[in-house]
Amino acid sequence: MKKAHICLVVACTLMAAACGGSSTSVNTSRLTDREKEWVEFSYAHEKSEDTKRTWEQLPAEGVKSYLDQQRTRLCGDTAALMQSLKEAGYTADEMQEYKNKTAELIC
Repeated sequence: MKKAHICLVVACTLMAAACGGSSTSVNTSRLTDREKEWVEFSYAHEKSEDTKRTWEQLPAEGVKSYLDQQRTRLCGDTAALMQSLKEAGYTADEMQEYKNKTAELIC
């Protein structure tokens, strides 16, 4: 479960930095507007500075590839997603918001 959370966090962080005009340093230049919005949201809510740094170091193609690989985890197994968020210290409200944003923007 911890792996899934780390992957989610990394994906979010990377996407947010790549977005033009974004307040993050994730290269999102290869993402759609909805993917960029999701990455920015995820990055802003990330609790791990290490995960944020990992995202920031990925090139645009790496961010896109990572998101594509993680989409099945993010969109397919809601119970595992919620458990990994819980283990990472997210509150119930934060977990619900993350789940809703994920469903709205990338699923």
